[in-house]
Amino acid sequence: MIDADFMTQLQRLTSLLHQDDESTPPSATTPLTSPSTAAEATEVLLLGAELTELVSALGRYGFNLAHHVAVDDIPARYWHHNTTIVTCAHHLEPAATWNTAQARRCRQKKAPIICIGADDDFDARYRLAELGASGLFTLPVEIPGLAERIEQLNREQQQAQAARVLLLDDDEELAEHYRLVLTTAGMNVRVMTRPAALLSTLAEFRPDIVLMDINMAPYSGVTLARMIRFEPQWLSLPIIYLSSEQDRDQQLSALAQGADEFITKPISDQQLIRTVRILYYRARQLSKLVSCDGLTGLLNHTHIKQALSHEFSRVQRLGHSTTVAMLDLDHFKQINDNHGHAIGDQVIKALANLLHKRLRITDHLGRYGGEEFVAILPDCDLSQAKTMFEQICRHFAALSFNGSEHKFGVTVSVGLADLNQFISAEHALNAADEALYQRKHQGRNGVSCYYLPTLPVDNG
Repeated sequence: MIDADFMTQLQRLTSLLHQDDESTPPSATTPLTSPSTAAEATEVLLLGAELTELVSALGRYGFNLAHHVAVDDIPARYWHHNTTIVTCAHHLEPAATWNTAQARRCRQKKAPIICIGADDDFDARYRLAELGASGLFTLPVEIPGLAERIEQLNREQQQAQAARVLLLDDDEELAEHYRLVLTTAGMNVRVMTRPAALLSTLAEFRPDIVLMDINMAPYSGVTLARMIRFEPQWLSLPIIYLSSEQDRDQQLSALAQGADEFITKPISDQQLIRTVRILYYRARQLSKLVSCDGLTGLLNHTHIKQALSHEFSRVQRLGHSTTVAMLDLDHFKQINDNHGHAIGDQVIKALANLLHKRLRITDHLGRYGGEEFVAILPDCDLSQAKTMFEQICRHFAALSFNGSEHKFGVTVSVGLADLNQFISAEHALNAADEALYQRKHQGRNGVSCYYLPTLPVDNG
């Protein structure tokens, strides 16, 4: 039984977890110098004596777990990470002595909180939402679904920090100030003071949002926004005008010609950050509807091939190493036949979540079709990729799924190819597929690499 001070401690923890310490934002793009640095494990705090059994169950999914009854026992190293709290629903109910201010602070908690509870009716759900919960799982807990929700919340936090912002302003001093403000908030900012290279920068940087001064003589921000919309791929790109224009009719006229928001200078640092984050989040949601697979949240077939094409262009221009991976679940038809398609969907989502955890957010992941996946890993050679995917194969094989009559495990096969070695993105993808085919014939559950044939040496 949790002591009477549990909620007070929980409130204090969530405040510590998400203090607005924007001077030291977490890195969103850890370099892949070795498999161990591919990504930080998702932090999960299990609070409450009743959740002991969840520790071993969630441990198989690669989370960095801490289980404590009392908040005071939690090491300080967890306090400044993106951490998901899992606790029992009844522990979120405030004591009768709580005043309005305390309840309000509870609702405003930023740390994602997932509740485990027995009640699943409307009133129970509404109450948990009112108290700031981000999810509810009823007993008995469906472990794959809980792991998926934890990963989803973690990805949302990471994506909010990883926004790519293109800033166009001919006032170099002001542009530098905006860059520092947004960079400190965890965003990746590219500054342009002259728009002549705008189109090439869009193609290379691929921003999530554009901040644009409306007057950059001899250029007009309104005209530049209209020019950006010439290309269908930029139709949904959020464009925010920055201007000292106060007349609302003039602002609306400018917005009607291609932009999404109008910010009047001067603007406070916090308002700038909030505006960019809100529009970025909205754009991400719209983009996901168009480009992502509905089951896994990964890129769909069309968009993972587009990502591969873009990466091939970057490789040709910059010369870095990029690995292409093709993955396939072993004996997947038998899973659907023996346990049903709903269980098969759980297996697919479990692999997608594991890939999300193990790879960087700068990597590209897609569901190529059915039980096949494609991963694109920039700045990663075959040796690094092979070591990492071998670990992924081992971790996935250790997971267990609840079948129609018994628990079962699944394995995955992987084929790798070096994008730099081929004359087109399509040739590299075919090579990865051929390596995957070889792995299937070599016993599955592992990784094979495609190596170009070595030409014989002519000694004559």
